[in-house]
Amino acid sequence: MTVNVLLIDDDPDVLEALRDRLIIAGFQVKTCRSYIEAVDHIRPGYDGVILTDIRMPGKTGLDLVAKAQSIDPELPVIILTGYAETETVVEAMRNGAVTVFEKPCPIDLLLAEILRVADIRSDILKTRNRKAQDAARLPVGRPPKEHRLTPQLAEFEQQLILRALKRNRGDKDKTAKELGISRSKLYAKMQNTGK
Repeated sequence: MTVNVLLIDDDPDVLEALRDRLIIAGFQVKTCRSYIEAVDHIRPGYDGVILTDIRMPGKTGLDLVAKAQSIDPELPVIILTGYAETETVVEAMRNGAVTVFEKPCPIDLLLAEILRVADIRSDILKTRNRKAQDAARLPVGRPPKEHRLTPQLAEFEQQLILRALKRNRGDKDKTAKELGISRSKLYAKMQNTGK
């Protein structure tokens, strides 16, 4: 499985070193040096992990976490910061960050966490895709449960069909035409009437 990482840090040396290490580990990495650069790459279907610094000029990593959560509440954001004060860590986690690491962080620990959250993200996207495919497979003409006939209306519909069949002496083609429905739909409705 290819793991995509959106890496954001305003320090070019840190950005380059971390990017290289992630690439060596087999990740696909997109780098950004600010919040403004990064937000263009954050989409609801993003199939990767966001790894961001907290302190950056302009909007911070905490702002980025909030933006990511507003776009997709299940989008994983890992924070890597040199300033891991308790209040900042708590705020980051409250805003939706998955994990907060303090720089310098053991690279193996960081790589393992990226793989862990990427695996969770992959499962989330697979589930969304499966649900979308299941919804697309529903018959177009089948009304949602809340739009189905009430028992009283279903009984009235059955009586209309029975009367039309009687008028047309059991001729199903004529009955379907009279009711303005297809023959197959008439047969389906007749099964409900027991005829």
